[in-house]
Amino acid sequence: MHEQPRGPLAIPDEVIQFETGRTTEAWNILLDASDARSFSHAQLIEHLETIYGLETRWASTVAIRYETARGIDREVNAPADLVAAMLFKAAARQRFELLTRAEQRNLLAWLDEAADAKERKARIQDLLNRLQSGEP
Repeated sequence: MHEQPRGPLAIPDEVIQFETGRTTEAWNILLDASDARSFSHAQLIEHLETIYGLETRWASTVAIRYETARGIDREVNAPADLVAAMLFKAAARQRFELLTRAEQRNLLAWLDEAADAKERKARIQDLLNRLQSGEP
């Protein structure tokens, strides 16, 4: 989108390394060695939490960045609150559906990072506004 990028794909690699102890490429190499391409998204997150001790937020971030880097295109399930918000916003829904699955996962992760329900609702509204305005 034209505004500052959001979500796991927007995090600078220096931050990933500081928070997780490894660069994105180092994680990608480790995950390739673990045959992570065969994991579901949930299994990938569980693997990062269990084997490498990452907090859920960072495990999700590393998983999304790995799947994007490796071109893994899994089905994305939008949460109920976003689906309900898009119910009567056809332009936003269509624009969301045109995004790549990696872009969709990135935006959903950004929504999930909201500190509370109020912030999540504001993020959903911001996302709908950007989608309806046709911002990439």
